[in-house]
Amino acid sequence: MEALKAEEFLQQLVATRESFWEKMNAERKSYGAEKPLTAAVVLRRLQFGVVMERKAAEVTAPWVGKIPDLDLQQPMSEYVVNELKHASILRGRIRELDGDPDALWNNPLAELKELWDFHASLGSLCELIASVQFGHEEFFPRTSKSFIERVAPIDPATASIYRDTLLADEEGHEWIAPEILKRYATDAGSQCKCLEALQKGCELFGRAIQSFNRSMPA
Repeated sequence: MEALKAEEFLQQLVATRESFWEKMNAERKSYGAEKPLTAAVVLRRLQFGVVMERKAAEVTAPWVGKIPDLDLQQPMSEYVVNELKHASILRGRIRELDGDPDALWNNPLAELKELWDFHASLGSLCELIASVQFGHEEFFPRTSKSFIERVAPIDPATASIYRDTLLADEEGHEWIAPEILKRYATDAGSQCKCLEALQKGCELFGRAIQSFNRSMPA
């Protein structure tokens, strides 16, 4: 297999990711992803957010110092800081709601642990970026918009956190992942590993999302 040109490689990754999204999105209602929100469900969603934001920072941070180009190293360091900032904001909101900020962090669902253990095991920056930032993190704005619409009438403060901070920051660093992949995943071997990491990451993410939604309070 010969290496693909940068744009062709990204198109292959996008096609794989979007195929998974179509499948996952079609299944979401069957396992309660769009169920009516209650205070308990909102709290659980916030606890899930703490895990996702903190873990994204945790698995990415070790690679930042290995990025050879400063114009990518610097924004990726900001990404890590933003993810930790988001986790802190979500933890604060959970405390305001008299919940335990670390309930899901300290007692993770097996599928959620499997997802992040996989990310932590990846052997290169590009594999991680393909699986996390270019992979299932791209689904966050799509699912969050539905959550914001449903939570706004019962919890406008939480809706504001997602709309005005989390989503706004996500939009600011969406360009980084494709640029890293174009610049560094240039040989056939690394491109193949990136594709495999994306596929596995999306698969594990789908399992984690199903498990999480099925664990929601009645």
